[in-house]
Amino acid sequence: MPTVTQYINSLQRIDGIIQRRSAGLTHADSMKQLPFPGNCMNWNLGHILVYRMDYLGVIDGVSKPDPAEFAIYGGGSEPLTDSSKAIPLETLLSRLQDASAQVIAALEAMPVERLAAIYDQERGTTVDDRLNFYLVFHESYHAGQFEILEELARSGK
Repeated sequence: MPTVTQYINSLQRIDGIIQRRSAGLTHADSMKQLPFPGNCMNWNLGHILVYRMDYLGVIDGVSKPDPAEFAIYGGGSEPLTDSSKAIPLETLLSRLQDASAQVIAALEAMPVERLAAIYDQERGTTVDDRLNFYLVFHESYHAGQFEILEELARSGK
């Protein structure tokens, strides 16, 4: 399993991808929809953000995503097509930086033994399992979608 340093490095790489792929784009650009089932860049960014707040809670035991934002950006939510319901792209990008700083600080302050602590007794998953899923797989999966979504945003269509 990854170490705390590897989790931090993964988070920073993902943030770099998001920053590069969204640079110079507008809120309207971030709302462009693919011609097949999927979701826009704005939703993908908001989705990463609400789950980042969720797993920050796994680390610090306190943080939680905003329920109203989770309704828009959480797993299983409706495709985000109404720009007025979406959080502006610039706001999401700024909040992602803040959330990253919070997660990094929490990871650095967390005793390494916490990684082995049971997160979900019923499933037998540890804090490490949860972080590995969210920080390595889940965020990478959605960050990978930014390449296609950037192409769509810059295509002028």
